[in-house]
Amino acid sequence: MISRRERFLQIIEVLTKHGFGFALGGVRPQWRAPLARVNLIDPQTIHSQPEHLRMALEELGPTFIKLGQLASTRPDLLPPGFAEELLKLQDNTPPIPVAQIRAMIEAEPASRAEEILTHMDPDPVATGSIGQAHAAVFHGRDVIVKVRRPGVTDEVNRDLEILQDMAKWVSRYWAAAQDYDLEGIVEEFSSSLRDELDFLQEARNAQRMAENFMGHPQIHIPEIHWEATTSRVLTMERMVGVKINDYPALEAEGINRHLLAREATDAICKMVFEDGFFHADPHPGNLFVEPDGRIAIIDFGMVGNLTEEFRDHLITLLLGVVQDNPRRAATGLLGLTDSGEHDISKREIEKDVAVMMRRYANKPLEEVRVGALMADLISVLRHHKLQLPRQSALLLRMLVTAESMGTGLDPEFDLVSSVQPYAERFIIHRLSPDMLLNRLRATVEDAVQMGVDVPEYVRRLIVVLERGGFDVHLRTDELDPLVKSGAKIGHHVVAGGVIAATINGTAHIIASDPRRWQKYHTPLIVGGMSTVGVLSGYLAVSSNVDRVRHIARVLRGNRPKRTVR
Repeated sequence: MISRRERFLQIIEVLTKHGFGFALGGVRPQWRAPLARVNLIDPQTIHSQPEHLRMALEELGPTFIKLGQLASTRPDLLPPGFAEELLKLQDNTPPIPVAQIRAMIEAEPASRAEEILTHMDPDPVATGSIGQAHAAVFHGRDVIVKVRRPGVTDEVNRDLEILQDMAKWVSRYWAAAQDYDLEGIVEEFSSSLRDELDFLQEARNAQRMAENFMGHPQIHIPEIHWEATTSRVLTMERMVGVKINDYPALEAEGINRHLLAREATDAICKMVFEDGFFHADPHPGNLFVEPDGRIAIIDFGMVGNLTEEFRDHLITLLLGVVQDNPRRAATGLLGLTDSGEHDISKREIEKDVAVMMRRYANKPLEEVRVGALMADLISVLRHHKLQLPRQSALLLRMLVTAESMGTGLDPEFDLVSSVQPYAERFIIHRLSPDMLLNRLRATVEDAVQMGVDVPEYVRRLIVVLERGGFDVHLRTDELDPLVKSGAKIGHHVVAGGVIAATINGTAHIIASDPRRWQKYHTPLIVGGMSTVGVLSGYLAVSSNVDRVRHIARVLRGNRPKRTVR
């Protein structure tokens, strides 16, 4: 492995050759001399800038190819055309000699090498920048053995350290790098790539996905053979079938493509709206149709996790678009971003979302394409210099990939209609008594914590005032929503306090003298719970009255009439 200095110069040379010389801004003067010999090529003469970036990453090897593939999931960060071009990245890494693969398996104490090596195909079924896969037999069952490339961890760590240094330098000379927190993005990509180096993590992801689909016989997740799996060797059930985008083969097998599109999309919607744990790269190479008709899903190196709050924001966004409600759509969109650290005007974003939504005015739901919608939303984010957290970006890319896969199988496929029943069930789940009680409990806990924190905030405010005070910039056009929100919060805090006091008081009364109050248990509990029920109902209705009204309309299939503004 070459030294860090030599690799750094190699990276700068390749980037400069392909027209990305802005990285030279932070290079030390004594290191610039070797770069004077670089044969610069005009990035516009033969290839476009996105093509030059792809070519540069391919030339730089495995780490940069993988980072480019990860970057292709972030159209919110890349200029138009770059994400699409990075999807074409080709990993031309030569295969590892089988003797070296055998030596690596034998070096793993927990890999059960003697049982795998006697029945392993010497020709790889797949090669990649991180690992190489071979077919084998283990305990009489067909398996795939995936082995991490020798030395790849050291190479990746060296390249990532160089990239982190470059991000710091570029951020000093390039304003856009500061706007988009380039250092944070590189750190995020680095973390994702290091996760993919750990095959134990991929195995855990596959097992979790298999558990989520235990009651769905139409979906087949490979079984992990843990006794032959380590951080460097992954042994799993071999999946055999037709690629989901091999349409002639599907026709020859008599597969109903319309039904297949529906089943594959149902699986993806379940991951998102029910499990909050999804396969982040469901491209056709990772989905097969087995001879018995089941859909096999492989490669769990890249997954996403979604909180219920995040899914709530996603539903708010989708409902806002369906109902032609720019304010709701903007609220949901902001909930999916890292907007908390930015000085932004929600009113301005609402205006941009409203303009964007005019393109979908009077369109039936089945004609709304998620890919086009997401591209429009991302353009709004880019205009306001907002970026998506990794999970948001992975989810949006996954939905676009799912739509492309579905329309390829069935030209009349409609992703919005497929998502609708899952979204409805999620909303009903969020409005269930148990969920409302959990949210109420969290609200009360937050209120208590706020009460604990207030004295410290006041102390800091006094210190600021003593040092000369601060400037207040007031936007009067946003006061009305603030006043309404404050009034609603006040009502909720009072109701929440009464509920907490009722629960706490009832419990203390009964606990103070159980024998004395035994005959009053039922009246106390019924009375207390009635109070809690009434106030919880008030909170639920006051918080969700608009949503419930619109949900009822959507469930009836009546879409609000759109008007072009």
